[in-house]
This record gives sequence, C-alpha cells and structure tokens, in this order.
Amino acid sequence: MRSTEWIGLTWGPEYPVVMVIGTNGELIARHAAPTDLSPDGLADFLSPYLSAGGPTPVLCAGLPGMPADMYRVVPTAPMAGTFQMAASDPRVALHVVPGLRQAKPADLMLGCETVMAGLLEQEPDFDGVICTLASQSHWSHISAAEVVSFQSYLTPVLASTLMSKPPLAGCASQGPLDGAAFNQAVDDVMGRPQTIAATLAQISADAALSGVAESIGWSRLMGSLIGLELSGARPYWLGQNVVILGDGVVPELYKTALATQAVQARLMSRDELSLAGLRLAWAKLNNT
Repeated sequence: MRSTEWIGLTWGPEYPVVMVIGTNGELIARHAAPTDLSPDGLADFLSPYLSAGGPTPVLCAGLPGMPADMYRVVPTAPMAGTFQMAASDPRVALHVVPGLRQAKPADLMLGCETVMAGLLEQEPDFDGVICTLASQSHWSHISAAEVVSFQSYLTPVLASTLMSKPPLAGCASQGPLDGAAFNQAVDDVMGRPQTIAATLAQISADAALSGVAESIGWSRLMGSLIGLELSGARPYWLGQNVVILGDGVVPELYKTALATQAVQARLMSRDELSLAGLRLAWAKLNNT
C-alpha cells in the first residue's frame, strides 16, 4: 500500500511548493518545485510519490493560466471545493481550487482564496479584513464567512522591480530596517500621496550626494510604497480587525506601517494556512 494519500501544490510568489500528505493525514514531505513547473510536467516531478496502481489526487492552489471564467464571483465563501482538470499522466488526478473574481472594480485573486479558507477554518467567526501578501497584495473584506469584496495592489512586485533597475539599483537594497526612515516615509506619502514619484527620485539623489546607506534607501522605498498602498486601501483597514497573511520580511513591514496608523494587525503564516486550506479542499472532495 502506498504511503501517499494526496499531494498539495501551491504556486507561490517565488516558486511552487509541494506538500505530500500520508495515509495517516500527516505531512510527510514539503519542498520547493521548479519555477517552470507546468501541469503537464507534474507527473515527472512528483513521480517519487505516485503509484502505478492508481491515480494520486493532486490538489492545486494558485494554478497559473486558469481561464477567468473559472474564477468564482464574490461575494462568496473563499472556497467551495475543487474542479478536476485532465492530466497527461494516468498516475495523477488533478483537482484545482478556483480563484475569485470581482466585476467592479475589475479584480482577480488566485491562490489567496485557499489561504483565507485555511484561516476561516481555524477562526470561523472571523469578521474583518484579511491582507494576503505574495507578489501582489490583496485586501479582502470578510463577513459571515464570505469574501464580500477585495482590492489588489502591485506593491511587492513594484518594489522588487524598482530595486533591480536604475536609478534605485544599488542605493535601495534590502537590509536592516531603519525604523525612523520607514515610519517617516509612510507618514509623508500618506499625507501627500501625489509626491510619490518625487519621493522615490530623492532616494537615489541622496545616495549619490550624501552617501545614504542602501538599507536606509530600502527602508524609505518600502515605507513610501506601502504608505501609498495604505492610503488607497484605507476603506479596508480603517477601524477594522486586520490580519496579515504572509511569510518573510514584507508582511512585517505592512504590520509596522499599519501600527503607525494605530492599527494593531495580527500576522500569520501564509504557508501554514495554505496547507490548512488544502486540507479543507481535500475534506470537501471526500465529503468529510
């Protein structure tokens, strides 16, 4: 008898993550997958966990290339189950969690629905706002266990792009956060969001003229961009119970920025809640 019961697969901001669940329900393996992994290449990569005796269920969240009409319309529960896609290898039974879509303002969310479902499975009475962070950020209003509306921002990918190209390349590199510079940048741009382009230009000028450290430039860059996002997302977080779902440095920065606005947000691991969400999808698939 094979030891693998099912496999979870999430496409994250950097690379896909594979989670292998044993017949006892325990996580027996978790590791990164190649960034160019495609549905057609799943079987080759997952072959150590597959069986020739029958298809192994593979539950996917954030599957790239999903047609827009397969996204579920809000308001709705983050997850209602999965749909099955044809797999090129008979050893794989591919089940996909659909993303969410919104008509006005036009918006799409893919992968975050599974994370939020994991949170609501743990906290079914949660009412407030969830900010999920990956290559984008998504602010979702949650009420009565449904996503009422959401708003997406490109802040994380904008920061990465700006740091990799002139004039900010080499003068705004990630390092120890300078709290004073970060908080000041948040306050400045929230007070005058129209100055964001000029504020960013000053970072490279200060580095050239005054030798300002790259970590300070990074702190100012991130404070400015996150502050600009908070300015636009104010209807979501103002006076709300806010939870930030993410891993790494950036979610901590969002929490710090919200604290400057007297919002004490909770921070929870996106990776752990992704697995919780996929466990819920597995339970729904098996009607348990």
